[in-house]
Amino acid sequence: MTRVHLAIPIRNVASWLDESLDSLVRQTYTHWTASLVHDAEEEEDDQTRALAQAWVERDPRFRLSRPGRVGLVGALNHAMSERGDAEFLARFDGDDICHPDRLTRQTSFLRANPEISVVDCRSDSFRSSGDPLPGGMARYQRWHDGIQTHDDFEREFLVENPVCHPAAMMRADALELLAEDDSNTLLSSPYRDGDFPEDYDLWLRLLRGGARFHKLTDRLLQWRDHDGRTSRVDPSYRSDAFFELKWDHFQRTHIAPDLRLAVWGGRGHGKQWVRALVGAGSPPIAVVDINPRSIGSTRQGIPVVAPEALASLRPDLLILAVGSEGARTLMEQQAEQAALRTVAVAGLAG
Repeated sequence: MTRVHLAIPIRNVASWLDESLDSLVRQTYTHWTASLVHDAEEEEDDQTRALAQAWVERDPRFRLSRPGRVGLVGALNHAMSERGDAEFLARFDGDDICHPDRLTRQTSFLRANPEISVVDCRSDSFRSSGDPLPGGMARYQRWHDGIQTHDDFEREFLVENPVCHPAAMMRADALELLAEDDSNTLLSSPYRDGDFPEDYDLWLRLLRGGARFHKLTDRLLQWRDHDGRTSRVDPSYRSDAFFELKWDHFQRTHIAPDLRLAVWGGRGHGKQWVRALVGAGSPPIAVVDINPRSIGSTRQGIPVVAPEALASLRPDLLILAVGSEGARTLMEQQAEQAALRTVAVAGLAG
């Protein structure tokens, strides 16, 4: 029967590890193995290590590795290197909780849909403290929930990361789609180490390689938010790091000779995109703004125009770069009326 291998880096998760691993043991799909990689020095975080060792002694499907303080990417790649002949690779974190049917539903979907490389699922985010989710995180979850098909993923990938990393499962042979990388290392070390979010980087590289994505509408993961969560404390997850990955992906997939671009948004995200386009020698023909004081001025030497000017300018691609809530919907409506092709790089829809 198909076997799943789970990559589970662990560090400072003693408060939640038993609950997390117990949710794996309770899976209705039983043909899995899990690499617990303790990302810590020899005498560091002993409580997490001791709890993990107890689970290894209790259930032989768990394996504990102690490579030292190798960082999240090093721990993920170490776990991936232990996958053996597993057909499917899954992620999980030692502070989250799986629904009992998570692995069953994801493996069943991948078997029934061979064209899909990566399957995600909806998740229930919750604060470890019991407090309500912050407004921004609640908005992010609504946006996340609205993504399902591959077309949805393609549309949203430049806005934010649309894949919940600890809820994702992929085909092991999908790693062969990472054609941009050194073929001698990509199968054993698919995650790249750098000053950027490692999961977002992996998904974009897979997307460029031809991978197709899907999100199950089932809520199969409880996604714990706490003050020590990597995405909150690691500088690799800062907004500028996300932008660098977006910009690299955009250059590889969207920029072409003689392509006439326009950017909607003269501040914040828009300013960042205009600066990058000008610096790359692909300046937009216009910057669109609704502020009467800005219209008629310039940004980076590019004229600022009102939305009504788009009908006559007719850019080949309109970059939607306003992140304020509700703005994206209005921009998309006006672009549709003018029959313009768009790509959103900001603004969580939903």
